[in-house]
Amino acid sequence: MRVLISLLLLLAIVLPAPIVAQAADCQPGTASGQSLELIEEAFDVLTLMFVERPAATDILVPASGAARAQLAASEEATVPADDDQAIGDWSSFSTIFCGLWSTPEELEPTTVSYAAIGAMTQALNEGHTHFMTPKMYDDHKAWQSGDVKYEGIGARLAGDPLTIQHVFPGSPAEGAGVQFGDRIVAIDGEAAADMRVDEAVMLIRGEGGTTVELTIERQGVPGTWAVEIARGTIFIPTIESRMIGDIAYLHIDSFPTAELSSDVLRELQKFRQDNAKALILDLRDNSGGRLDVGTIIAGYFLPENTPVYQQTTRRGQTTTPTSSAGQIWNLPTVVLINDGTASMGEILASAMQEGSVATLVGTTTAGEVAGSLVVPLSDGSAVQVTTLRIDSGKGVVLNNIGVQPDIELVRTIDDVRSGVDDQLEGALTHLRAQLGDTAGPRGANVPNSLPSREPNAPVVR
Repeated sequence: MRVLISLLLLLAIVLPAPIVAQAADCQPGTASGQSLELIEEAFDVLTLMFVERPAATDILVPASGAARAQLAASEEATVPADDDQAIGDWSSFSTIFCGLWSTPEELEPTTVSYAAIGAMTQALNEGHTHFMTPKMYDDHKAWQSGDVKYEGIGARLAGDPLTIQHVFPGSPAEGAGVQFGDRIVAIDGEAAADMRVDEAVMLIRGEGGTTVELTIERQGVPGTWAVEIARGTIFIPTIESRMIGDIAYLHIDSFPTAELSSDVLRELQKFRQDNAKALILDLRDNSGGRLDVGTIIAGYFLPENTPVYQQTTRRGQTTTPTSSAGQIWNLPTVVLINDGTASMGEILASAMQEGSVATLVGTTTAGEVAGSLVVPLSDGSAVQVTTLRIDSGKGVVLNNIGVQPDIELVRTIDDVRSGVDDQLEGALTHLRAQLGDTAGPRGANVPNSLPSREPNAPVVR
């Protein structure tokens, strides 16, 4: 949960009024009817907008299976035998779905509809297409407005297996002893072996002051153990800057708002005033964000009219946005990347690599590159749906592949826990060699850990 590019446009879509099957258990206003209506809203979004139109059966069969499992979990439910293979279109799905509702109407309709919608988005197997609960959608809108905070434990996850990828300094997770590299075996007693990152997000996040229990497994430590963590409010700065000797350092967490481009411009201008001789642009664990904002920032480093990325629509139309902000930084530059660098972070790194304006140091990026829109549903939840294929400025496929570093440096679990940042040290060494200054200070003002990532699924908060 991992993370993603979003055009971050709240699209107001007038969807056709749902045609609810008039089965006995699916009358309008009933729990089953309300659940079906919400599922149909999401179905319309996915079939009308997903970059490659899905076959109805590809998403409705998993939706029916998820709804069946959710209803079967009710103690008083009697769920009919599985006949999901008979589903060929929306009409057959709604008939089968309504036939499942022998459960009492007191069941919260969103319990079933959220499970079905989540199954539909998961079936598309695209990192930028997923379901947001109302709380997750509210957090997403707050992130868009620049309010980069959330209620949770202050950790970020990577999946397969579910692992702690970053612990924010001063966070509840740090206070509870959670460390980078810890594997999460269970969340509140629920096994996490096959859990997606976005599913873990929904379980771990919650109201401040409440608690969540994580069962942890740590490399080199026998057995597992449970740790109870009180959730709190976590604040994440979007950018962080400093001087390391005469080398400027700028970390960009994500690209959430239009104001970010002005903030980055001011930092670069300040570095010039401070007589910086080179720059380290740290995009590690950058989760992406707005394409327009990232493209403006790319223009600060690239000559005018340099291709930044290529985008292809559902209809096969391809365009190539180029840099136009006016290059203001042309000094030696290293871009730090890792497997947490995603979406717009990957696009920016790739554009600077292809434009020969920076050396990339670190590890291969996430390979989660696509354009998406967030579409609200009637109950306050939302579906983020992939609408664009995104390739590099020269047409190199990035999605599911990632950006390769010019200099590969792996940061190990032991390095992180001991406060060693070999990737940052490697960037400093490379730049000092370029500057002909091999005797410059090492480790000066090198941070042990850096803030990162947006509060949007599949990112852990």
